[in-house]
Formats: sequence, structure tokens, C-alpha cells
Amino acid sequence: MKLEIISKYPPNGTRPTPLLFVHGAMHGAWCWGIHFLDYFAQHGFLAHAVNLRGHGNSEEKEKLRWTRMVDFVDDVVNTVQLLPNPPVLISHSMGGFIIQQYLENHTSPAAVLLSLAPSARFCQLPSGLPDGSLLSLQGIIWV
Repeated sequence: MKLEIISKYPPNGTRPTPLLFVHGAMHGAWCWGIHFLDYFAQHGFLAHAVNLRGHGNSEEKEKLRWTRMVDFVDDVVNTVQLLPNPPVLISHSMGGFIIQQYLENHTSPAAVLLSLAPSARFCQLPSGLPDGSLLSLQGIIWV
């Protein structure tokens, strides 16, 4: 499976922890483009945004209608494996749910889930983060 990953690299030194942005439904990695990837790259982070299968220039557009959430989670697993270190995960909308599913069986140094209506299930699951902390603030979930 070939997934398109848009990456921005810092002009000077790199912080050890990369960032991985995951888009929501009917979006693509482009939504993280200039305002997020460039900003964080300018502040020393390797910033990556993945186009989940069926989105952007990633494979399986013709199968998107039948793609399951577990398939999108696999896309995140495969992308994380390509990175030099475990990334901070940043997502919105459906991407937030995908990251929640990812954290059921994987760890991350941190995760930011942007959503107006996060899944209630999230509060009932182990977070996969070092201290398992969770703070909800005006529709933004910081773990």
C-alpha cells in the first residue's frame, strides 16, 4: 500500500520527536499544509501529514467506500513505522477517532485530538500515553 506523506523539514536543527498529522473525513493531508506543517517545521519539528488510503495521492481510491476504520488505523501504524522516532499525533474529526483506535494498542509521546464531538468511548479506554492523562477543554482533547 502506497500512502502519500507530505513532509516539511526544519531549516536548522531538528527536535527529536516528529509530528504526524492525520486528517478527517472528506479531507486530506492538504488541510494541514501551510499553516501547520510549515509553522512546526519553522520551530524545529519534522512535520508529516499522511493521506489515508483512498485520499489525496494514496492508493485505493476505488475501494474508499468499503474501507474500514481498522484499515485507516493500519495506515497510521505503517506511517509511524517509517518515522525515526515515535511521533506526537495530531488529528481532527474522523482522524481523532482513528488516533483513539491507534492508542488502544500503541503508544505515543503525546496526542492532540481536535473535535467538536469527541467519541465518548475515548474516556473509557487506556490512552496509550505514558501517564494516561486526559484533559478536555472546549471541544479540544489534549492527552
